[in-house]
Amino acid sequence: SLQVAIDRNTSESTYRNLLSKLPEGQGVIEQAYTAVENLLSKVREYVGEWLRYQALWDLQPDMLYERLGTDLNKWMKTLVEIKKSRNTFDTQETRKEIPPLIVDYAKVQSKVSLKYDNWHREVLQKYGGALGVEMQTFFTDVSKSRNELEQQSVDAGTTSEAVGFITYVQGLKKQTKQWQDQVEMFREGQRLLSFQRFQFPTNWLYADNIEGEWSAFSDILGRKDSAIQTQVSNLQSKICQEDKVVENRTADVLADWEKNKPTEGSQKPDQALVALQSFEAKLHKLKEDRDNIVKAKDALELADTAQPSVHAEKLNVALEELQDLKGVWHALNPVYAALDEMKDKPWLSVQPRKLRSNLDALLSQLKELPSKYRSYESYDHAKRMMQNYARMNQIVIELKSEALKERHWKQMMKQLKVNWTLTDLTLGQVWDADLVRHEAAIKDIMLVAQGEMALEEFLKQVRESWQVYEIELVNYQNKTKLIKGWEDLFTKLKEHINSLAAMRLSPYYKEFEEDALAWEDKLNRVNTLFDVWIDVQRRWVYLEGIFSGSADIKTLLPVETGRFGSISTEFLGLMKKVSASPRVMEIVNFQGVQRLLERLADLLAKIQKALGEYLERERSSFPRFYFVGDEDLLEIIGNSKNIPRLQKHFKKMFAGVAAILLNEDYTIVSGLASREGEEIMFSQPVSIKENPRINDWLRRVESEMRNTLAKMLAQSVQDFAKFKTGKIDSAEYMQWLDRYPAQIIGITAQISWSEEIEGLLGQGKPVNSTLDSVNASLNLLADGVLQEQPPLRRKKLEHLITEFVHKRDITRGLIDKGVNNAKSFAWLSVMRFYFDPKEVDVLKRLSIQMANASFNYGFEYLGVQERLVQTPLTDRCYLTMTEALQAKLGGSPFGPAGTGKTETVKALGNQLGRFVLVFNCDETFDFQAMGRIFVGLCQVGAWGCFDEFNRLEERMLSAVSQQVQAIQETLRTLKGNKDMELSVDLVGKQVRVNPDMAIFITMNPGYAGRSNLPDNLKQLFRSLAMTQPDRQPDRMNFGSS
Repeated sequence: SLQVAIDRNTSESTYRNLLSKLPEGQGVIEQAYTAVENLLSKVREYVGEWLRYQALWDLQPDMLYERLGTDLNKWMKTLVEIKKSRNTFDTQETRKEIPPLIVDYAKVQSKVSLKYDNWHREVLQKYGGALGVEMQTFFTDVSKSRNELEQQSVDAGTTSEAVGFITYVQGLKKQTKQWQDQVEMFREGQRLLSFQRFQFPTNWLYADNIEGEWSAFSDILGRKDSAIQTQVSNLQSKICQEDKVVENRTADVLADWEKNKPTEGSQKPDQALVALQSFEAKLHKLKEDRDNIVKAKDALELADTAQPSVHAEKLNVALEELQDLKGVWHALNPVYAALDEMKDKPWLSVQPRKLRSNLDALLSQLKELPSKYRSYESYDHAKRMMQNYARMNQIVIELKSEALKERHWKQMMKQLKVNWTLTDLTLGQVWDADLVRHEAAIKDIMLVAQGEMALEEFLKQVRESWQVYEIELVNYQNKTKLIKGWEDLFTKLKEHINSLAAMRLSPYYKEFEEDALAWEDKLNRVNTLFDVWIDVQRRWVYLEGIFSGSADIKTLLPVETGRFGSISTEFLGLMKKVSASPRVMEIVNFQGVQRLLERLADLLAKIQKALGEYLERERSSFPRFYFVGDEDLLEIIGNSKNIPRLQKHFKKMFAGVAAILLNEDYTIVSGLASREGEEIMFSQPVSIKENPRINDWLRRVESEMRNTLAKMLAQSVQDFAKFKTGKIDSAEYMQWLDRYPAQIIGITAQISWSEEIEGLLGQGKPVNSTLDSVNASLNLLADGVLQEQPPLRRKKLEHLITEFVHKRDITRGLIDKGVNNAKSFAWLSVMRFYFDPKEVDVLKRLSIQMANASFNYGFEYLGVQERLVQTPLTDRCYLTMTEALQAKLGGSPFGPAGTGKTETVKALGNQLGRFVLVFNCDETFDFQAMGRIFVGLCQVGAWGCFDEFNRLEERMLSAVSQQVQAIQETLRTLKGNKDMELSVDLVGKQVRVNPDMAIFITMNPGYAGRSNLPDNLKQLFRSLAMTQPDRQPDRMNFGSS
């Protein structure tokens, strides 16, 4: 017995160390496993022997039958092999001993035996059926041959029949060996079927019957062969005489063929085919006779003694040539037939294009003939004829011109020396006139005819076009119908007027001068009329939208409203007449229509000018009105007492304002709301009642927006101070987040970080403690963002994470560089936020500095905008752009799409509290509104960013560049003197320039071949390449948030 000592005091109740307690260690277990594995290996080997029979199930019957095919010997071998394999395991034993194991294979033996029996039965049936069919076919063939031998004799009939019989007998003698083998195979096959217990059908043809029929056939074949031997000498003599006759006849026919075979191209195909048919009958009869002679010689064993024929090869060549000629003439026959049909076609019904198409089709048909046909003269003749007709087709086209009048035909017939009657003329007659040789004379006549025809046709086209030309009308707001399709109208007018003027230079003009001058005068009148009309309609549509779109417009502009009403009455009356009579030539003859339209154009221009001056006054009183269109501005002014209706326009005038917050009776503006739902309440609400003019209370809203944000910032900075020392209380931190807008939250964090870094560097200390506080803040924010949070608070948390990740990177950079001095460039090149609570003017308490650039924060409410992840690339862009702004230059980041040029400019504007307007310079760019927007940018002090500036069309690019140049040159004069007041000349007036105003231009070098700034702007903008975005910081930030 084996005893194992186990420490009962062990703390682990496992058998992990059990093997180590055995006297012989692991060896005992390994020996046991080896013995078991060897035994199982023998078992697997034996089982593998049985698994070989899996093929009986895997093999498909169709595959086996396809492999055996019709070879009956293969079928026999397969049956024998199946039986043999079946017998190998057909024993009484059902167990195999592999001590100490016993394998019982009774069930598998039974299944395999059953599968073998199924295969044997199916293959046996298939083989029996195939053998029976083969035996039946063999018996039929032998019986047929025996009967035919009995019915024929070498003594009867002609010499050729006797020779044929001899040939037949010799063929049967050659086949006898193969048939004898088949008889043996049938006997063996039947014996195998009997041995394997095949159930023979009742109609089975047994091998004994076949052997009997085979014996009878062999006897009759032997007798017939003996009879033939007695007649051979006589037949040989007859065949030699007949051979000489056929040779002579062959020589005569071949000589006739060489002399009269149809190869000339001038022959007609039907004649050639008749001749070929006659030759074909003669040559085939000769071929048949010669073949019979050869067969007879072979049968009578005369082939070695007979003289070789000198004409045999020539006959074969002649037959081959005959087939080729027959093929050529058969192929040419439809071509000649089609040509004859064309020649008979009346000239007046000839269509040159269709004719050319038919000729090309015939030529293609010729080219597609086999190469052996192309060497014959008949083919070459047909091809030359077709090509000649094709060359004449261009002249035929000219002769079919409607320009040819009777006088021109008489001149042409005189040149061609023919006398045609056009009504009886056929295409064949025209072709026979040798047009190519007279081509020069024909072209001279055609030139005169076409010159006269061109003028006549053009005048006819002008007349027919304008007599039926109707103005295209479109329904306008169910008030009237207006003219559309101006471009088509003016294009057609310009084209016809220019063409009529050019007609005067033609040598054939005199005959059509009176008609041409009359139409030129009419079209000039139409052009003058509609040139005024398009201006009137455009102005009317513009003003109608304004005067009918606002109920208060009558109060605002009573005189102009009255004038426009009178003009509308006249204009609508005119358009009613046009709707009734839309044809241009009728409209131009309306009584006094030209004077009426000129008067309406003058009146509309005056109204539009007065309207423009009024809107300009309104915009001057509140510059953010420059950012809305005329119709929107009129709606704003006209609904100054209906404040809810104005809410949709605030987002156009303020960066982050979606709506203003009002009291119940809409008399007090209590705050602002962003589109994300964030609300800021004014510290001093604005009373609309006390400032009824919309310009006045909007100015106060703008001012209060800045003052409220500035006061909130001061309070936020004060509240945030408690988070700088000790452990941050999460609940208080969340309260602080909820108390202030996202914009103020972000600025406060940046102020705190800047002050902390500045304080440490001012004392000459490293900034490691700041890094610890930044990491602590990030941990707090990360915990907060993982919890369920209200949407606004979550946004604020995400913004702070983005900001603190960037601050962490900068702080690490300062530590890595060993910065301990506030004057170090590594610190000065960072964007720093300084808050001075002692400054009296709350709007000037926050200054942002970067290198030697310094800016007061703009306090524009921005809403809850997405925060740009700052990378070294954006920091570099910030540095370059702020230096440009300090120097009163514009900024121009350039690079491919997706590098963050525009987003970086917007983010910089957000950092400085500026209103940034982005203009996409694509097909949606509103060039007409740019003058107005530039005035707004200058007066409000907002930033304008022209995205992908070089996509503008050349003319737009030039015009916008001039306005940008004027603004930037004015800004440069402010450098070093921010308090100086300057103005710039825009849209024909002097505009005051706010020193905070800035212009940025982004460029994508891949557009339109223009990769550089226009020359007039290069000195006024500072460029920065942004060729590839920094991905790593983005991924780090996403991981943190």
